[in-house]
Amino acid sequence: MLLLAICLAGLAPGIATAWLLRHRGWPLAAAAGLAVTLALPGLLLLALVSMPPLAYLLAVGSVVLAARAFDTGRVWVGCAWAVVLTVSLACAGVL
Repeated sequence: MLLLAICLAGLAPGIATAWLLRHRGWPLAAAAGLAVTLALPGLLLLALVSMPPLAYLLAVGSVVLAARAFDTGRVWVGCAWAVVLTVSLACAGVL
């Protein structure tokens, strides 16, 4: 049920922007879409804290992607995936 709520929240920027664009005009719609889009990382962090298996799954995936990026010489991409690994393990309560 929580995963369904997360998926629906991912659709919220488009829904809010379309509804406001239709009724209020594009400046308010763009501001609402930007605000909801910026709130999605917080929603992801809340989901990772409330569902540790999801955080573990993200950690395993980011380890694989970080190792692959470092092997191909893409250091910045590998560092970004290492940060994702650290955040997901912290949300799971490991760190």
